[in-house]
Amino acid sequence: MPKVSVIMPAYNAVSYLEESVNSLKNQSFQDWELLLIDDCSKDGTVSLAKEIAKTDNRIHVIQKEKNSGSADTRNTGIQLAKGEYIAFLDADDLWEPKFLETMIPFMQQNQSPFSFSSYRIVDENGTEFCEPFIVKTKGYTYRDLLFYNRVGLLTAIYHVPSVGKKYFDPSLKSLRDDYALWLDILREGKVAYANSDILARYRVRRGAATSNKKKVMLAHFRMLKNREKLNFLYAFLLTSIHGIMGIRKYRIK
Repeated sequence: MPKVSVIMPAYNAVSYLEESVNSLKNQSFQDWELLLIDDCSKDGTVSLAKEIAKTDNRIHVIQKEKNSGSADTRNTGIQLAKGEYIAFLDADDLWEPKFLETMIPFMQQNQSPFSFSSYRIVDENGTEFCEPFIVKTKGYTYRDLLFYNRVGLLTAIYHVPSVGKKYFDPSLKSLRDDYALWLDILREGKVAYANSDILARYRVRRGAATSNKKKVMLAHFRMLKNREKLNFLYAFLLTSIHGIMGIRKYRIK
């Protein structure tokens, strides 16, 4: 049984897949399994994934029969996961070599059921173009996270014996489904401990960093109002705060 199950959804990810998987294979902490789930890619993702899997028996490639989005794809991996901890690494993101070596003992020392860290923001070529997203080393409650989501998916880890297997909500159409999952964990009175160390690199297209904000903010508002059952004004206020903080997050270096 591996200590950590890493969930990696992939869709048309042939350009970055190998680099992302290598960032896992190069971890100083080696007690892991990778569940690489292809969401019906139309490029060479599946062929590349299978070639990569031949080099390491900890890598398991799962092919879905129908494209259903990242939330459902991650859920497929969570269902199959055997690890004590579940972590998330998308097929274009990167972990620093000591990500797992740092985060697992950090969670154990703080008896944390759910943790996350700071990370860098890089473009398609891996060049850092924004200030790093820094979180304070402290515990965050449901109320703290409701005010502003500080959790980068690529740094999130939860402890299965403490919270059970928690799943993404496919009804959110892969918009704010990760945020909803963090709130699900913390709503039960759990505390998430954040590590301020910069331990990952989040890849984003420069043009996409601030594009389509209207669609994302609308999904954010609906999630808070309908799923978290907040009143209209409070949901609107929190959505506005997230929008402002989101703009500040991508300030150019």
